[in-house]
Amino acid sequence: MANISASLFFNFFIFLFIPFIFALIFKKKNISPIIGYIFGGIVINNFFNGFVSQEIINNFAYFGIILLLFTIGLEINFERLLTIKKFIIFGGLLQVLLSIVFISLLSTFFHFDIIQSFLIGLALSSSSTSLVAKIIEERGEENSFQGELTLGVLMFQDLAFIPFMIIFNSISTRYFTFSEVGKKILIDMLFSLIILWLIYYLGKKIIPLVFEKIARISREVLNLFIIVFIFFVAYISTFFGLPILVSIFIAGILVSQTLEHYHIFSQIRPLRDLLAIIFFIYIGTNIKFNLVLPMLPQILLFTLLVVLIKALIVLAIFLYFKLNTRMSFYLSLYLFQIDEDAFILMSLAFVNQIFDQRGYLFIITSVLLSLILTPILINSKEKIYFGLRDWIKRYLPFVHKFIKYRLDFSPSPIDVFQIKQHVVICGYGRVGAYIGRALMLANIPFVAIDYNIQIVEKAKKEGINIIYGDPTDIDILDYAETENASILVLAVPDRFSQEAIILNARKLNKNIHIISRVHKKNDQKRMKDLGVKMIIQPEFEASLSIIRKIFLLKNISKEEYHKKIRYFRLEQEGI
Repeated sequence: MANISASLFFNFFIFLFIPFIFALIFKKKNISPIIGYIFGGIVINNFFNGFVSQEIINNFAYFGIILLLFTIGLEINFERLLTIKKFIIFGGLLQVLLSIVFISLLSTFFHFDIIQSFLIGLALSSSSTSLVAKIIEERGEENSFQGELTLGVLMFQDLAFIPFMIIFNSISTRYFTFSEVGKKILIDMLFSLIILWLIYYLGKKIIPLVFEKIARISREVLNLFIIVFIFFVAYISTFFGLPILVSIFIAGILVSQTLEHYHIFSQIRPLRDLLAIIFFIYIGTNIKFNLVLPMLPQILLFTLLVVLIKALIVLAIFLYFKLNTRMSFYLSLYLFQIDEDAFILMSLAFVNQIFDQRGYLFIITSVLLSLILTPILINSKEKIYFGLRDWIKRYLPFVHKFIKYRLDFSPSPIDVFQIKQHVVICGYGRVGAYIGRALMLANIPFVAIDYNIQIVEKAKKEGINIIYGDPTDIDILDYAETENASILVLAVPDRFSQEAIILNARKLNKNIHIISRVHKKNDQKRMKDLGVKMIIQPEFEASLSIIRKIFLLKNISKEEYHKKIRYFRLEQEGI
């Protein structure tokens, strides 16, 4: 084997070290490290240009894209898509179609021609799965209705990547008439979809059997077969003239239906994550300061208008589906940004000479800016929402009344009778519903409040006294007869909402006994300072149940058990 020069190792070190430093800085500021990787790529391209072979980086990045799309397909959960299909499928479809139309129209005002504007509309219509899913995971919201709905819409958008990729592959030059482009897209779409359907139909019957047999032979052999399978799919796609990335995505969906897909994902994820980092660094290396800076005012205006369009579309759709304004607003902040797949689509259009370098840099810089904004806005979503509501209340009182009494309020069966010494449950999700069921069995009167219309409609059918509304609103708490209640249970997960509920409930009933759930140990002191009488940390209580079972299995006496648990509780509370 020939000796490799030290300079090559130094170049690779620089290529990874600079993005690593930026990722570290961004992570400490509670911003996704993905943004740090992209910034690192920008710095490398503009200040360390020529250090690493562009061909090597392109190959690594392309393989990273392949694994990224394969694992996205692997994570597609059709059962989740169908559980709340009204919101995910119809809402997702409306969001994508309306975004394509309005972003295409917007692009024409920035001097892009009709075909370019149409492709920009397609490329920018979806939201970032990898970034938003990572943020939701970090915030522990993946099991909440908000998290599930966001991830479901993102999954639907991932499926939309299939026709988008076919369309981008169909247009090889911008010098077609619109009718010629439409005809070519239709023919290529029909041909590709027929081939892909055959592959999916046959693969659904064959692939699970193949993976099952190989898994029985050896785990190590299965690990190698995963990579072999990916390269085989890429070869078949090239042979039939199909878009490779679409085929890889379909292959991931097929493998997701095997019994071994969890193992496959766990084995491929580390390699995927490493190559995905190189892909995000590669995105940054495409940004050239000398070309972008003169266009920066236009890019900033375009980005602002695109994210506003997408946010308003999401907000309008989910308000139409009768979700609370707060839930709809949060969803708009989770879905306003542009998907990283736009880099893949725009790179393909750039290679096919549909866009010149100026147009290509204009769009991908806009994508980058939207990704940078995402973690900042999501982490401040409560402050933004309540700040906006306060501003509307002060300067647009008629809008405030419309939101309060038309969008965020629904009649409840309790308004026909008076109720006293009852329990008010704020949040009727998994925790709230368990509490409500126990209270029903004990014949203890209660009123629940939730801003998830689906939960409210289901609970009403079961005869639950439940109000559709935002429990942070003092009028909603007043409608739930909080001034006559004896206990208030906070089953909402976020601290911002909990604080608002406590302060408003205290105004209505200063003697009410408040029980609150918290997720972080640091939040306990804040809750006590606000007057919460009892604090429950679900993770801590779950650990106590497990400890109790372990102690019983180890034949530890009840006296010793209670003594140790009491010490453990005091230690946890910092006493």
